[in-house]
Amino acid sequence: MRSERFLLVALFAGVLCSAHAQTMDSREQNRMLAEAERVRKTDKPKARQLLDAVNRTITPATDPLVRGLALALECTWADEPPAAYRFFADAMAIAEQTKSAALKSKLYICRANALQFEGKSRDAEADYAAAADWAAKARNGAGEADARASLAFLEYNRGAMADALSNLQSAYRISASMGDEKGRLDALTLMANVYADTKVAQYDRAIEYYRQLVVGYGKLGLPSDVADTFYNIASTFESKGNQAAAELHYRRALAEFEALKSEKDIIYTRRALGSSLMKQGRLKEALPHFDAAMAFYESRKDIGNIAFVQQFRGSAYRRLGRFEAALRDLEAARAYFENEKNTRFLEKNADETALIYEQLGDWRNAYVFRKRHEALQNELALARRDELASRLRIEFDAEKKERENRALARENALRAAALREAEHNQELQLAVIILTALLAVALGLLFWRQAVNTRRMRAMAMTDDLTRLPNRRHILAAVEIALAEAQRNGQPIALIMLDIDGFKRINDAHGHGAGDEILKRVARTCRLTLRTPDQIGRVGGEEFLIVLRGATTPEHAGEIAERLRAAVEQLDLSSIADGLHVTISLGVCVTKEHDAKAAIAAADELLYRAKENGRNRVELSVQERVA
Repeated sequence: MRSERFLLVALFAGVLCSAHAQTMDSREQNRMLAEAERVRKTDKPKARQLLDAVNRTITPATDPLVRGLALALECTWADEPPAAYRFFADAMAIAEQTKSAALKSKLYICRANALQFEGKSRDAEADYAAAADWAAKARNGAGEADARASLAFLEYNRGAMADALSNLQSAYRISASMGDEKGRLDALTLMANVYADTKVAQYDRAIEYYRQLVVGYGKLGLPSDVADTFYNIASTFESKGNQAAAELHYRRALAEFEALKSEKDIIYTRRALGSSLMKQGRLKEALPHFDAAMAFYESRKDIGNIAFVQQFRGSAYRRLGRFEAALRDLEAARAYFENEKNTRFLEKNADETALIYEQLGDWRNAYVFRKRHEALQNELALARRDELASRLRIEFDAEKKERENRALARENALRAAALREAEHNQELQLAVIILTALLAVALGLLFWRQAVNTRRMRAMAMTDDLTRLPNRRHILAAVEIALAEAQRNGQPIALIMLDIDGFKRINDAHGHGAGDEILKRVARTCRLTLRTPDQIGRVGGEEFLIVLRGATTPEHAGEIAERLRAAVEQLDLSSIADGLHVTISLGVCVTKEHDAKAAIAAADELLYRAKENGRNRVELSVQERVA
């Protein structure tokens, strides 16, 4: 009897010890998984060792939540999307079984990353939104902030600025309340990105935020984020039109990424640097950067970034006159953006494609894509109207936001008291409100009609009726502005005066109708051949004046003038008259002269020299400012 009692006690004690050991094992497993997740971005080998150690201890009797968390980490580190989806499915079954909101949040983040890598941005948005909701239910502030910031990034990329700002506000407030400086800086980065967007165009505020971020990330010892911020500064200067500053900061970002040996970021920066060089008219320097980016993304089968490079390279090919290659790239990019419903890039794609068909003289296709471009512009404008303007005014300082809320509460209390006092006179109040609203609508309509008429009259006053180019008054004002800007920057500017050779003889031989058509075709050809920031206007008769914006060297100015001359010489005018050809003579003056009349007179003198030296030629001169 004693031996039986001893045996039962020993067996019971063994069960208790075994249960205690299993509890300790689960706690240690959870601790190791938490440590692996904490260090996975800074020390991936150590994180991998910790996860492998946990995986070796997992048995059918292991806590299901431990198995789910281990699978979630495997999902996050999967090298290819299919592997991530497998881990996601296995872990989600455990999450449903355990009803773990925290595990579901991690899994939706993982699948969103995989979907984003495959270019399925809209599906990724849905998963990031789900991740944020589950993180909020799990009271995981850091997880919710990360998910909302990631969701905002995708919304920003497709032009949904209002939605992006709303999620960024939440991410910023959550990170600030938790004392998460890195998370706060990341949310501020995305907010600066919104301000830097060309459709918002608050570039100075964006640059101010980015400079704060360089300091903040530097204090945290995060060189990769510092490099990213230099890239963002460069991108903002590019949007602002300061291509010299943009190129400087892109090269600084490139140096930082090369020091970090981050191939993906090096390629991304080279793509952007190529865009900046293209906008400076340095197309041959830009193409190697685009080709390197294309080779990299094709090797990774990264269809999203392939489409973006095709968009940029197609634009460069157009400017180089390689229209077949340009159409091929733009068509491939357009297929991706249509699938993603990315209105912002579809708008740019339609504009580039229309320009190509205009240059090819394919007016049918040019008209189709120009109408598509206008429709996409209207769609973007409607999506951001009013709501965007109001959201951009929201400040992200928590203390200021609280003061605004208190002021709003006081205002609401006063309004409620006033309504209670006036309750006996509701009918009269309603009549006053209706009359006031009708008056406001009437005044709004009058104001709108006046604004429309004012804009129309201003456009008519500043546009040449025949060529639809800026008229003499308009282009001379542009010269004044360009000279003032060049004086501030200490840079020269280039003016080109061009004239159609033998135009009076053409008028006499073929009639004024033919002369008008030639003027329109020459004007259109010159406008399409010039760089985006350059301006051309008709100053009278068959004479045109061109302002080359930015830091244009004599070599670049001469090259542009020669392109103009060659483009006009190659014009097909057989539809006007058989065997009809026209040429132009050009005078190019690169000057630091601050007096517009003197600078224009110098270009005009060079034009007449070109005429005297045989026509159909370019005469170029570099002048210093007259004291």
